Amino acid sequence: MNKKELKEKLIGKFIVFDGPDGSGKSTQIKLLADYLKKCDIPAIDTQDPGGTKIGDQIRRLLKYDAQGKMDVVTETFLFMASRAQLVNEIIKPSKELGKVVLCDRYISATCAYQGAAGYPTDKIIELGKFAVGDCWPELTLILDIDPDKGRERTGHQKKQKTRENHKDAHQGFLFENVSVDRFDSRTLEYHRKVRKEFLKLSMYYPTKVVFLDVNDGDIEAIHEKIKELILKTEF
Repeated sequence: MNKKELKEKLIGKFIVFDGPDGSGKSTQIKLLADYLKKCDIPAIDTQDPGGTKIGDQIRRLLKYDAQGKMDVVTETFLFMASRAQLVNEIIKPSKELGKVVLCDRYISATCAYQGAAGYPTDKIIELGKFAVGDCWPELTLILDIDPDKGRERTGHQKKQKTRENHKDAHQGFLFENVSVDRFDSRTLEYHRKVRKEFLKLSMYYPTKVVFLDVNDGDIEAIHEKIKELILKTEF
């Protein structure tokens, strides 16, 4: 497929990168965005939650600033609120201009993380449709990694204490100055549940879901595989 064909395929498309912690989503999004721009394909990258001023405030609350234990229903609604703002302020206008939108996480992440915490995934999908309307990604790419390996990449030691509130307990890290959010702080067992939820996503998600094993950790090789997947996948 040449640049012209690639541009015709991707113009105005919305692609989400998702997966367990440590899968390298942010790195791969940046690499793909740079590649598309080199191909003269207009692209924008963003993140969920966040991506807007209001969304960034919600992101901060969800990840760092919550006082006390937050209920999973509250988490889910806050994620959807940030998403609604992102859709109307960034994603829809960008798609209308013919830009490729690359997003770090989306409703797929809520299905996995809040699903692992006990929130029914069918209700998450229903709530997602209310929050974003018809603005679902044409493609969701799940970068799959073993939770043990993924958490090591994010700086966690193999054996460490866990905590529900990251401000009120002690936890060891391989790297200094690691900023720990509420989801990083959850147990390895929880993150294993998250991965299982991701692996079930294609069974019920309303749009295309593709999986890519990224356990080998070779950034450039993974980038090349992602390009190949996008080229050959119908969406």
